[in-house]
Amino acid sequence: MSKRLNQLRTIFIATPEEYPQTKVSYPVLVLLDADDFPQYELALANVRFLASRTAIPKMIVVGIPNGSRRTHDLTPPPTGKTATDFPTAGGAAAFAGFVVDEVLPLVRDRYRTLSTTILAGHSFGGLFALSVAAQNPGAFKGVIAMSPALWWNDSSLVITYSDILAKSRGHERIFVTSGGLEPTIDRNAQRFAERLDALSPASVVVEYRRYPDDTHGLTPAPSLADGLRFVFEPISLSKLPISKLGPGSDSAAIVRAVLQTEEVYHFAARSLGLPDRLPENVLNGLGYGVLDSMQNPALAAWVFGRNALLYPESANVYDSLGDALLAGGDTINARAQFKRAIDTAIKAGQPVADITKQKMAALEKAGVDKSKQ
Repeated sequence: MSKRLNQLRTIFIATPEEYPQTKVSYPVLVLLDADDFPQYELALANVRFLASRTAIPKMIVVGIPNGSRRTHDLTPPPTGKTATDFPTAGGAAAFAGFVVDEVLPLVRDRYRTLSTTILAGHSFGGLFALSVAAQNPGAFKGVIAMSPALWWNDSSLVITYSDILAKSRGHERIFVTSGGLEPTIDRNAQRFAERLDALSPASVVVEYRRYPDDTHGLTPAPSLADGLRFVFEPISLSKLPISKLGPGSDSAAIVRAVLQTEEVYHFAARSLGLPDRLPENVLNGLGYGVLDSMQNPALAAWVFGRNALLYPESANVYDSLGDALLAGGDTINARAQFKRAIDTAIKAGQPVADITKQKMAALEKAGVDKSKQ
């Protein structure tokens, strides 16, 4: 029961698949109009897909249905002709209080969440998202306004919201979209983004994306995926120094890139409210690249060793380090790392990887056979 709205409201919550088996905390995506099930289901699929490709972190998705009350819930007070056309509109402030002061605290109380929160809405939902960004600075790290209905109140909010956001200290990343086949929204979305960009806000980063062949109903499909990638762009692999490495990179260049990447990621992640450890799979992938392509076990062991410093609780990092040591002929220390991987998994209450067991057994057998000679 919402005290802000004095109504019983339903929300949908979708967690990452491995949520029950981990102790990890996750960013939160709040999606409006979740009763539009095709759009909601596409959002869940987009989040899973992008996270599986490490383009964004895995997330908890909070869907908020709006239903028949959406015009009231998602709009600021109407004026002029808009007030005549929509006499029951204007509930955005109360609905923002419901989202920020009731829904988010409830989710944070019941689920493991990070402070990183993103708000996404389409049409009136996009207008509401910009309203929240302007009126509740800092409530959301990212705002994705898909085809926002900025024609509201004779398009006056184009100026009102851009002027407010230009002075905001909320450190928000705002992504605005429109389709070429929705002329009024297309025109106003472009005006808003261009004006805000021209005002050079100190704490707000804005990006506008236009989909020339899309109608109003189609823009959510590309907008959410692109918007999520924009919000998390500061930690994108393409922005990290190791992405500049190529086939001709030598050992010194790789070491330098790894150290710079750790530093860049640290500050970028903190700006988004995310854990500042470089994701485990980034160095893991680089390490195997060094091992397979460069045939340099010593350098690979150094890369995997950096990962072990970042993730001492992970069995995988020790298994990978063991692979590099084994490739370099250091069977004694390789065996020690495989054992450490097994012990770490057992301590964490996780199953020991079959491949680690096989490598450990092979080394033990080789040791027994050698002792018989």
